Amino acid sequence: MTAELTSVDRVSEDTARARLERLLYSSVGAAAVIYTAVLYPGAGGIGRQMPQLESWYAICLVVVAIALPASLGALTWIVSRPAMRNIAVSTALVFLVGMAFFPLGLRGEYLEDNATPWYQGIHALHGMILATAWQSKSIWLYGIGQGVVIGTVQVVVREDAAKAAFLDGVGSFVFIMILMAAATGVIGAADRLDAASRQARSQAARTAASRTREREETRINAMVHDDIMSVLLTAARDNPPPSLADQARVAINAIEHLETRDATSREYTVAEVVRTLVEIVGRIAPTTDVSVVTEAELAIPAEAVTALNDAIAEALRNSVRHAGVSSEEVPRSVEIVASSHGLTVAVRDRGRGFNIRSVASRRLGIRLSIIERMALVPGGKAEVHSRPGLGTDVILRWERDG
Repeated sequence: MTAELTSVDRVSEDTARARLERLLYSSVGAAAVIYTAVLYPGAGGIGRQMPQLESWYAICLVVVAIALPASLGALTWIVSRPAMRNIAVSTALVFLVGMAFFPLGLRGEYLEDNATPWYQGIHALHGMILATAWQSKSIWLYGIGQGVVIGTVQVVVREDAAKAAFLDGVGSFVFIMILMAAATGVIGAADRLDAASRQARSQAARTAASRTREREETRINAMVHDDIMSVLLTAARDNPPPSLADQARVAINAIEHLETRDATSREYTVAEVVRTLVEIVGRIAPTTDVSVVTEAELAIPAEAVTALNDAIAEALRNSVRHAGVSSEEVPRSVEIVASSHGLTVAVRDRGRGFNIRSVASRRLGIRLSIIERMALVPGGKAEVHSRPGLGTDVILRWERDG
């Protein structure tokens, strides 16, 4: 279990970490715009200090300190996560270097009005950027580095400000550490959530494989009972019937066609799958109308059959539990269509329905047993459509390769 918990998907765009990163980068982009408006006016503001700096440095500092962080909010929805990580890390590191070069970019000996460098108002934002992009213990050195650079630069560009420089350096260090710790904490929580989700999917796959093997064992046991044992019992009679030879040939043919591979590798015909699905419908919701359309014959893999069985069972259970309107029987239908492209199973009811946005994220039956269960199978997909008062449609699809 420990090994699975440490194996976190850091590439997918649909993980909890990916969603949280996009949220944090968007927040950083908005904060950079707000900081610009706040930091521009005043004696120590951007507008007042720009003329005091060399033009090349003043422009570069604004680009690195403000423009790049502001752009992260838009870039996070456009570029890939690896590229986003490189941009964010580079932005934070270049900003630290830019802070240190402030004395070299200053035209005079000291800042006017004994003001502090304007970037001190936005420095912690870059710590948050680095903590979001780079989950490593070494990021704490960045916070220490910022505190040291802020204090040292103040000693150089402000007259007789050693004590103020020390206090500002310590205060800046504490502030950036708090923001970095918060960002690290929420990213770590997202990683743990993704690891737990991976573990749940893996467990679901193992359970599905186990169910498939159980079904295969049941099929073999039934064959032994119906074919082989019946032949042996018939042969044991004093006067076996003439049909015994035909029964024996049927039994031998069944044995020859037994799959010698693992049960999960077996393929099923459309007729076999339909029989299984109809049996599930009759067991869970016997009043459901079932229609079958076979446009082509297919060889359907066992894992797809298991996923379809589990998903349709959960869809029907949900319908029976939640779709009821008073004591009236809710109309339900199941449509099974086999085409040259694959198999589609539509489960529909005209019950009370629900709001997908407010319910689907909390209902494990919909998310795990239906949507994610089908998504685990190559070619599998599930869609759930519902509106209050208009019923619910669950569409299960398996598409074969090619």
